[in-house]
Amino acid sequence: MPEVWAVTVNDFEELLKCYVEIWDNLREWLPDSFVDPELESIRKTESRERFKQRIESKDGIFLLAEEKNKIIGVALGREYGGVCNLGFLGIKKEHRRKGVGTNLLSRFVKEAKKRKAHKVSLHTSPSLLPAIKLYIKNGFVPEGFLRKHTRGLDMIVYSKFLE
Repeated sequence: MPEVWAVTVNDFEELLKCYVEIWDNLREWLPDSFVDPELESIRKTESRERFKQRIESKDGIFLLAEEKNKIIGVALGREYGGVCNLGFLGIKKEHRRKGVGTNLLSRFVKEAKKRKAHKVSLHTSPSLLPAIKLYIKNGFVPEGFLRKHTRGLDMIVYSKFLE
């Protein structure tokens, strides 16, 4: 089973490689008009620098899953005002459906609890059915529907309330 740990700046280049590979494979569920801008953005120097700054910020939650010395998944988010927002969770294609997403999500929730957050929230495309199944299985509930939201795609808001 993969090991999950908090990202450091030393992990940055490997994190980016994994992130890009995951985004490229999301074309299976998402249109190019959604995927391409993210890939173009992350290749820009200024975006990479902002990404690095978020890793170093105290409100960031950046996690990696590693197996056999290779990064196979990432969970990225931040805490603000008692809510931890999971901005991205992705697993390399060949490692999906093996519990890696569950491990990353579990660790993200654990980090949120450490920060005394009362809620973890995220939004995802209705077309990402495997992600939706993961969130529901782990206690997330739909809280809203965002019509033509991120890059013109509909999004569903899911949240998990923490004790």
